[in-house]
Amino acid sequence: MTATRPPTETAAAAPSGGARRQREMLRRVRRADIAVPAIAFLLLAPLYSALSVVGQRQLRTSGFDLGIFVQQVASYARLDAPTSDLLGTGYNTLGDHFSPITALLAPFYRLAPVPETLLVAQGVLFAVGVVPLSRWACRSLGTVAGIVVALGYGLSWGLQSALNFDFHEIAFGVPMLAFAMAALGQGHWRAAVAWTLPLVFVKEDMGLTVIVIGALVAWWTTGRTRILGLATAAWGAAWIVLTITVLIPLLSADDAYGQGSKLPPLGEGIADTTHGLVSGDSRAATVLLLLAVTGFAALRSPLTLVAVPTVAWRFLSDNTNFWKPIFHYNAILMPILFAALIDALIRGRRDMHLSPRAQRVVLAAVAAVALVALPFQPLARLADADGWRVDPQVTTARAVSASIPSGDRVSASNNLVPQFVSDHPVSVFPQRETDSTTPEWIVVNIGRPAGWPKDESGDNTAISAALAHGYSVVSDVNGILVLRR
Repeated sequence: MTATRPPTETAAAAPSGGARRQREMLRRVRRADIAVPAIAFLLLAPLYSALSVVGQRQLRTSGFDLGIFVQQVASYARLDAPTSDLLGTGYNTLGDHFSPITALLAPFYRLAPVPETLLVAQGVLFAVGVVPLSRWACRSLGTVAGIVVALGYGLSWGLQSALNFDFHEIAFGVPMLAFAMAALGQGHWRAAVAWTLPLVFVKEDMGLTVIVIGALVAWWTTGRTRILGLATAAWGAAWIVLTITVLIPLLSADDAYGQGSKLPPLGEGIADTTHGLVSGDSRAATVLLLLAVTGFAALRSPLTLVAVPTVAWRFLSDNTNFWKPIFHYNAILMPILFAALIDALIRGRRDMHLSPRAQRVVLAAVAAVALVALPFQPLARLADADGWRVDPQVTTARAVSASIPSGDRVSASNNLVPQFVSDHPVSVFPQRETDSTTPEWIVVNIGRPAGWPKDESGDNTAISAALAHGYSVVSDVNGILVLRR
């Protein structure tokens, strides 16, 4: 007769071994969900910051918009109302866009009053967004998924395009949305709401995003939490109405919400958007790239709905720049889409809609898109020695800036403004109608015309007018013409 272990003994032994394996697995997961986000942040923050700072030293930045934000934050640092002479003489920037959150940068700018302070801050804030997303992926899907999410988010074209184009207030919206979406996807409703509510101070259109997040919380919950979700949606709606109809017009130069002029009647906008998507204009390209960045898997998650308001108002606008996969407009969509990717994979595993092999294919596609696109993205410049060189025109512009007394007003070409804006009162050349100042100095990039607010011919006409009205040429070096009144 063969000896056998009693059922009770077998039952006792099995859980003991299983419990040990489970504890060890949990320890590995905890180590990964700390290591992967930390390493990703420590790699991305300096890379992002370097890309932006090098851009400033290669004449890739501009007065519109980096110069505007420098003047805005400098005003906060002086404890003044946020103004920008680039928008118009004494123009309150909150009358253009409602973005009071940039005041948080004032202490840092006071310590280091240079444009690079804003650029580095943006790089760090973008990098912070990788932390909640990759941590959630590690905990729910494993280390490999966490690494892929960090890679995909970190190299995403939406973030790189924004880093390649000055500084913008959405730098704050990106990490806030990353934390909000990660909390929302994990059912941490109060945390999701806490990260969502301040979005209304990033920019007036973010109230639309707040409405959707609040609606999702209300839809997925009951009782007091549902009331919390409805209150969040109401908060977003209230701030949209308040900023667009009261605050911005009150602080603007013409008592109106100027950005509203870029939105045609709703029916006309819908018809034009539909035609554009069907005909394959830049809106279609943007949609394709937004979906491709997550291997199209984000479509399987309801979290993608959070991206709809931003895409909608941009596509309905008659400003074609809003349609394109360039500039900073797509940055806030990246944390939303990568949160939707994680949620889609979790749902697929839970509901058995995606086999383990299918999930591996999705993750491979996300990594492939990020890596294949990298050589064509702005970060690729950092792999080349030329990507780090300082533009000779920047050296010349900074020498000119140093030679001008700090209190003297300067009118400079749009692509030269960031080289002067931290040391002098600056407006853009040729002067706009909203600029009533009389600058002591005019600095024009005749070697590489900025192309805005006038083209090269317009620049030449304005230079001739300045010479006829008491200005004289001081220097002409490296294509930078300096006039003095």
